[in-house]
Amino acid sequence: MAPAPSFRGHQWIYNPVRGSCLLLLLVLSNLLLCQGNLCPSCGPDVFGVPLKFLRKTFSRASRLSHDMHNLSTIMFNEFDEKYFQVRPEYMNATNDCHTNPLHAPEEIEKAQQMNNEDLTKWILMLQYLWRDVLYDLVHDLWFEKDLSDTLLSSARKNFKKLYKLQTFVERRFSQIVVPLRLKLAYDHVYWQGLPSLLSSDEDMHHSAFYNLFKCLTRDSCKVDMYTKILACRISDKC
Repeated sequence: MAPAPSFRGHQWIYNPVRGSCLLLLLVLSNLLLCQGNLCPSCGPDVFGVPLKFLRKTFSRASRLSHDMHNLSTIMFNEFDEKYFQVRPEYMNATNDCHTNPLHAPEEIEKAQQMNNEDLTKWILMLQYLWRDVLYDLVHDLWFEKDLSDTLLSSARKNFKKLYKLQTFVERRFSQIVVPLRLKLAYDHVYWQGLPSLLSSDEDMHHSAFYNLFKCLTRDSCKVDMYTKILACRISDKC
């Protein structure tokens, strides 16, 4: 079996501060783990967060991630029913998601092999890469002519829950925020699909919407899986 994906081989930030970043990762490695399980001897983590607050954080995070996945599924099904079922030739879905370069694990078996630190990073990175997408869907009036009230309402709720989940995790693990954002910037991983959504070519922008909602459903499922694994480990009820 191939080893679980890890961030440890990546260049997290620019070379002049690589040493500081490595030191940070060493500190983080003492925070949450023992090969993916909560370390019995760690007690309160090195960030000064008592274990009971970690349990509360990931209990709330798992509820939010569950709601996000449900809302994302509603969005995809709504668009699929309106366009794909009627005019399937509109949809030239490619599975070309803007988050693909991350290679975030989709299988629960691989995710369960990962330590708590890496799972937390995956959660945050996927949140960062979808926040702007959902923001544009919610705030750009151009999309109202293509998207139903149900879909727009789900997008608004999804954006709010994404923001809450991101805030919860960042608040507890603020030390990993800057390295993660620098990694995404360094690797040029970001959403570039807005021009396709705004295209005057009907087939192109309907296909772009379809692919976007399909990718969102897939990635929200990953986030939900990661948060549930963490909540399970920290609650010690697996």
